[in-house]
Amino acid sequence: MVEKYECNYGFHDAAAVFLIDRDKFTPEVAKEVLEFWSWEYDEEADPIEEAIKKTAIEVIHVASLEGLNTAGVKSQFDSKEGWYRLDGSVGITLLKVENYEFDEDHLTINKLQS
Repeated sequence: MVEKYECNYGFHDAAAVFLIDRDKFTPEVAKEVLEFWSWEYDEEADPIEEAIKKTAIEVIHVASLEGLNTAGVKSQFDSKEGWYRLDGSVGITLLKVENYEFDEDHLTINKLQS
């Protein structure tokens, strides 16, 4: 079964869209990503969706810091340690990423008393 997931960060501040082939990207495959890193995740939830969330954060992070488009991010993940390729070969395809754009209008500055 193939499903499409859209992950939004904030109020559409950044986003990632994935195509998931659940015949290839199984719960066991998803757990390999989740257990490679020493982070917390909801072990009671669907491991595929938990892996999608972690992957979305990393994809948005890479796109934002490196200034990459979708093709550039996919290329980075071809050899990124601890992550699967995002070309569909293991059942997860990155269709689109929208990076987070920092804007100084959203930055506040306050002078503190010493």
